[in-house]
Amino acid sequence: MGTRRAGRDRLWGGDSDRLGDYARDYVLEAHCQGPHCQHSRAIHIPLLIRIFGSEATLGRVRAKFRCHKCGLQGARLEVRYVSNWHDERR
Repeated sequence: MGTRRAGRDRLWGGDSDRLGDYARDYVLEAHCQGPHCQHSRAIHIPLLIRIFGSEATLGRVRAKFRCHKCGLQGARLEVRYVSNWHDERR
């Protein structure tokens, strides 16, 4: 996998990826897929794990999201690596 660069390594989470895989050192951000909506929100991964369980897939979680701005269901999930030393989670 090589070295990770905090704040720079981003990937679109695959539907089959488990939430537990991102429990540490990652930030999850949901982006609305509405054609005219630019809404996005950082998601607290430990809270998602408490709700869905660590074995839940990103696809299952993504399907449950609803945009607070336009009401569209579903979202595009961005997974971003953050380092242990400079925790960017909010």
